[in-house]
Amino acid sequence: MNNWRSLYWNFFNFLTRRVMALGFVGVGIILSVSALPNLLPGGTVQDNGVPSDDIVLRTFSVVFPLIVSLLGVLLFRAKPFYPPWLK
Repeated sequence: MNNWRSLYWNFFNFLTRRVMALGFVGVGIILSVSALPNLLPGGTVQDNGVPSDDIVLRTFSVVFPLIVSLLGVLLFRAKPFYPPWLK
């Protein structure tokens, strides 16, 4: 039984620390790059279906995906988790 638990936690750590982390980084970078034109003069962001040129919304649309990709990097570098009773 302990072997199955160890296998489960190895699989969990792989999926979380490698697959999800790379997904966070990839999607964060793609969304951030696609939102870069919002920072240019004349760029707008849809706010309730109405174009808005508010600089806070435009900046947030670029910065938030960068924060997500940063969290993905931190997740990739995290130590594997194993419950105390498994060790």
